[in-house]
Amino acid sequence: MKVERIKGFRDQYPEEMEPRKKMFSIAENTAELFGFGRIDFPSLEYLDLYRIKSGDELLNQTFSFTDRGGREVTMLPEATPSTVRLLTSRKDIPRPVRWYSLPKIWRYEEPQSGRLREHFQFNADIFGVDTPEADAEIINLAGSILTNLGLGSAFSIHINDRVVMDGILKYLGVENTERVFTIIDRFHKTTRDEFLLLLRENGVSEKSASILLKLVESPFEIGELGGKISDIVGKSETLSERLDRLTKTCDIIRKYGKANIMVDFSVIRGISYYTGIVFEAFDRQGEFRSILGGGRYDNLASLMSGQEIPAVGFGMGDVVLELLMRREGKWGYNRKDYTYVLCFMGETLQYALEVADKIRKNGVICVMDLSPRGLSKQIRSAESQGFRYILIIGEKEKERGTVTVRDLKESSQSEKTLDSFISDAKKTVKSDI
Repeated sequence: MKVERIKGFRDQYPEEMEPRKKMFSIAENTAELFGFGRIDFPSLEYLDLYRIKSGDELLNQTFSFTDRGGREVTMLPEATPSTVRLLTSRKDIPRPVRWYSLPKIWRYEEPQSGRLREHFQFNADIFGVDTPEADAEIINLAGSILTNLGLGSAFSIHINDRVVMDGILKYLGVENTERVFTIIDRFHKTTRDEFLLLLRENGVSEKSASILLKLVESPFEIGELGGKISDIVGKSETLSERLDRLTKTCDIIRKYGKANIMVDFSVIRGISYYTGIVFEAFDRQGEFRSILGGGRYDNLASLMSGQEIPAVGFGMGDVVLELLMRREGKWGYNRKDYTYVLCFMGETLQYALEVADKIRKNGVICVMDLSPRGLSKQIRSAESQGFRYILIIGEKEKERGTVTVRDLKESSQSEKTLDSFISDAKKTVKSDI
């Protein structure tokens, strides 16, 4: 019987995992430069953790079941509730808290371009601070990661505020704001006529629907914000304060100079626990779905534990990010370009082992040929596997304390002292990775 991979899941061989590992390493290193520390949590959680405030749509997408003890559990559909559970379970953690994580996530959705049923997700959150500076910091981290991945010209970050949108909807006479939030969240997945029809079906007047359409259909520069809703702002002190905060946040982000920032009233974020600023990063060519998304969720800790802990964060899946990096020519990384295959002849095993050990201790990858075959077959084997560099050790090299380095790509060969070889190899790896 042939057993095949389950639909929506991935098999990942070294040629896929190597660039993925590099991508995550850049994300992690960037987060740590910002002072974030890594956390981890179980892949299995109680389903009630997601009933609290994630909404029915997410619950319907979970890989959930009743375990042998009669408990309703689920594979992790998102990271934020688990992160908050970790934070609220301890009273001794000084704040503000800066955490990041890199779990696998499971969602029972229809697989399509940029979306699978299982993926890795990078997450970062700041807890304990409710300021524009904290909002700007988390957005700047997201932008810095994408920039450090070589995508600086390929993305833009679109920002909105759910409090602002709630004020706009109430001004327009909308009563069922949560339902209309959901309609706005799906704006780019519907036609203009379908969007207007859905609004009308949910009690929005024709005039208000038309105004709302104009607001959500195109992102714009932060300087245009006041003019877009000047009539509404003048009638709401709360809305005016929120707009001032949103403007300040964008100004701080721009001082970092890491991202192209736009205001986008269509960005709502479907998960219902968001309470303030929300944001998503998009491919500027419009080819792919959202690269990452996040926002402020100040009430989640209170819902879960009664503790008041302001929070802001984002999540970034690896599926869309891989597609974008492939398109931009940033995905190609091959460890074999920086690996040395050690081939030895005759009675040189002990010296070869010593050489391999010293090379590895200096952070250079060294693969020993383990088969009892002649030198020519060892070299052909390395070449067939895609390796570029061969280290040859024979009696001559053993006596002199040297290695012979063959570059298969350049068809060149030279004999070097072991120390000289290691020094050169370390420079090559450092400059090219």
